[in-house]
Amino acid sequence: KGADNVMQPLCGKRYSEADNEALSSYSKLGLRTLVFATKTLNAGFFEQWLSRYSKADVSDEAIAALSAEVEHSLTLAGISAIEDKLQQGVPQAICLIKQAGIRFWVLTGDKTETAVEIVRSCKLFTEHMVLASLTNCASQEQAIELLEKAKQQLEGVKDGGLVLDGTFVGFVLMTERGAAMLYELAISSSSCVCCRLSPQQKRKLVELVRRFNVRGITLAIGDGANDVSMLQGAHVGIGIRGKEGNQAVQASDVAISQFRFLVPLLLCHGRRAYRRVAVLLCFMLYKHIVLAMGDIIWAHQCS
Repeated sequence: KGADNVMQPLCGKRYSEADNEALSSYSKLGLRTLVFATKTLNAGFFEQWLSRYSKADVSDEAIAALSAEVEHSLTLAGISAIEDKLQQGVPQAICLIKQAGIRFWVLTGDKTETAVEIVRSCKLFTEHMVLASLTNCASQEQAIELLEKAKQQLEGVKDGGLVLDGTFVGFVLMTERGAAMLYELAISSSSCVCCRLSPQQKRKLVELVRRFNVRGITLAIGDGANDVSMLQGAHVGIGIRGKEGNQAVQASDVAISQFRFLVPLLLCHGRRAYRRVAVLLCFMLYKHIVLAMGDIIWAHQCS
């Protein structure tokens, strides 16, 4: 089982028109789609493969190579969709944090249609926003062309948004020019949603912001194992305790139980902690100045 774009190359046949229509209709409703496939294995081959799998290294390359021996020529079994409900107070929390001058980027592995609908429900995208889509990219040249078109589309627009996908991000980050253009365009827009991203692509986007905005502070928040790389790549990582395991919480700097608790964490506790550290630094600095000056004056008078 897996996402439709991941399962398609593994299946022996391409999705039928009915399958694509079902995936599209589910995504437009804001549902998370899941594709199931089956394969019948020979008993002798399976025993041999399982023995090698048990003795394999824990490295990702070794596991991926062994998995590729089995995960091919699959038969499509069915398509399902589940509703990913927002927690209480998420839209209100996002609006309040945006009013504080904090910029939001949504990095997700969902389909583009699903991600856009979820972002609309979070109030990050509004009905009056101008959206520029940079998706379905096949080369570095096409990625640059999409960036230039999006720049023209959003030029002079106060309330614009970006929609990216994993194919575009993969090509655009290969060149320094593309990375710089992407950062400038994303900063000029009010919101950005990146779909169909791998865990490493999420981290690369966080590192992109850190590289081009040295004085800025990045904060990543996630609740699943696929968010661990992103949490570790940001200045501050916040994990949400949920039903997707504790990997995100264990890899984070701060753990919360609901997204809406991010508001008091940033605007209350975060501000107070910042002020306490600032006061402490000033106290330590001036304390040492007073002590040192006292010693200098005493030494001068007693010499």
